[in-house]
Amino acid sequence: MKKILSIFLLTFSIAVTAQCYESVTFGGGHTTAKKADGTLWGWGYGQGGQLMTANETEPNPVQLGAANDWNKVFNGVVNTFAIKNNGTLWGCGNNQLGSLGVNSTTQQFSSFQQITTATNWVKVAPSYFFTIALKADGTIWAWGENDTYQTGNAPATPQQLSPIQVGTATDWVDIATGTNRTAFAIKANGTIWGWGANPSSIIVSGSSTTSVSTPTQVGTDTDWAKMSVGGQKILAQKQDGTLWSWGGGYLGVASSPSVSNIPIQISTDIWKSFSAGDGTAAGVKADGTLWVWGVNTNGQLGDGTSVNRPTPTQIGTDTNWATVHDRNFGTNMATKTDGTIWYWGTNYYGEFGNGTSYDTTYYTSPQQTLGICVTPLATNDFNKEKLFTMYPNPANDVVTFQYTSEAANATVELYDVTGRLVHRSVLDAFSGSSSLSVKEYPIGIYTVVVRKEGNLLWQQKLLVK
Repeated sequence: MKKILSIFLLTFSIAVTAQCYESVTFGGGHTTAKKADGTLWGWGYGQGGQLMTANETEPNPVQLGAANDWNKVFNGVVNTFAIKNNGTLWGCGNNQLGSLGVNSTTQQFSSFQQITTATNWVKVAPSYFFTIALKADGTIWAWGENDTYQTGNAPATPQQLSPIQVGTATDWVDIATGTNRTAFAIKANGTIWGWGANPSSIIVSGSSTTSVSTPTQVGTDTDWAKMSVGGQKILAQKQDGTLWSWGGGYLGVASSPSVSNIPIQISTDIWKSFSAGDGTAAGVKADGTLWVWGVNTNGQLGDGTSVNRPTPTQIGTDTNWATVHDRNFGTNMATKTDGTIWYWGTNYYGEFGNGTSYDTTYYTSPQQTLGICVTPLATNDFNKEKLFTMYPNPANDVVTFQYTSEAANATVELYDVTGRLVHRSVLDAFSGSSSLSVKEYPIGIYTVVVRKEGNLLWQQKLLVK
C-alpha cells in the first residue's frame, strides 16, 4: 500500500509541476509551444537565436519574449515563425540568404521581427534557407534562397530578402516544404502542385529535370487533403484518409520502385497523423498505433533496432498515439492522446526538454519527457494547421465544412463578389461539421470567412456554378 501511495504521489507531483501547452510545434533541433494565455515557449537548440537566447542549448522551456497574443507557431531548422491573433507574421533566428523575409542581410535576429505589414497570414512552411507562407486570400509567398527556383520565381537567384508572390493563383489551401529545396501546395480543387528542386522526380518525371521554376501539377487527382515533404519523397493524404507516397527512397510499399513520380498507396488504412523525414517516415493510424519506415542504420526509426524498414513497422503496442513528427535531424517527437510528449534520437542540445543536454546517448525507442505536456484535446490537432476544410469547391448543391475543436463556436460568413454578406452561421461545438446549401445562390465567386472572438481563423474563395 505504501508503494502504491508513493507512485501516486510521484505521478501527482509531475502532473502539478509539468508545463502543459495548448499546442506544440517540432522543428528537429528545437520545439516551440503555445500556452492557453497566448505566450510562446521553446527548448532545444538555440544558437541561431530561434529561441530568442544566445545559448547553444536550452534543455528547459524558456519563454520567447513577453507577448501574449500569439496564435500559431511554425519552426524552421534554425529559425522560428509565429502569427499573432491580428494576422501579422513574425520571425526570429537564422536569416541566411534572407530566410526570415525581413528585407535585411543581417545573418540572425534573437528577437521577433515583423515580416511585412500584412495582417492575413495563416500558415508558414519553413525549410533550410527558404520559406513559403500562405495568406488568407489564397495566395502563396516565398523568400530566402532561390538557387533552384524554390521561391517559385525565375530567374534563379542566390537570395530573395523579402516575400515575393508565387504565381498569380488565389486558390491555394495548404503548403509544405522539403529539406531539399522543394515546395508543394494544394489547391481548393484538391490538386497538388510542386516547384523547386526535383530530386528523384518528385515533381516531374525524368532525371534530366533537376528543378522546376513555377508551380507544376503532379498527376491529375483532385482529392488531395494534406501532405508532408521529406528530402526526396512526399507523403500525401487523400480526402478519404488514405496515405500515398512518391519520389525516392523507401516509399512505404513492398516491391515499390526506388523512384516513382506516380503516387503509390501505402495502405488502405486511415491515418490521422504522418510525417516525412530525409530518409525516414512515420505515421499514426486511426486506431492510435504508431508506425515507422525507411532508413534505420542508426536506430533513427525508434523501433529499437538498426534494421531498415521498407514498409510501415509498428512501434510497440500502444494504441493512444496522437501525432508524430519526423524531421530526421537526429531527433523525432510524438504525442499521445493523454497529453504526454515523447522523443527519440539525440538529446545533445536539450531537444527532449527534460532539463538535460550534451547527452551522447542515442535513444532508439520513444522516451517520455515528464516535465512537459500538451492539452489532450489539442493532440489530435497537432500544430493546429488544419483548422477548416470546405468541399466540394466548386459547388452547385451543398457545401460541407469540417473543422477542429479550435474553430468550434466560430462564425462562418459568406460574401458575394460585391462584398455583401449573404450568409452567417455559427459552427456547432460538438459535430465538427456543418453544411450550407448554395442551390439558391447565383453563379459566381464568393468568399468564405471564419472568425472567432473577432480573430480571423480562415478565409477561402468558393465558386458556385
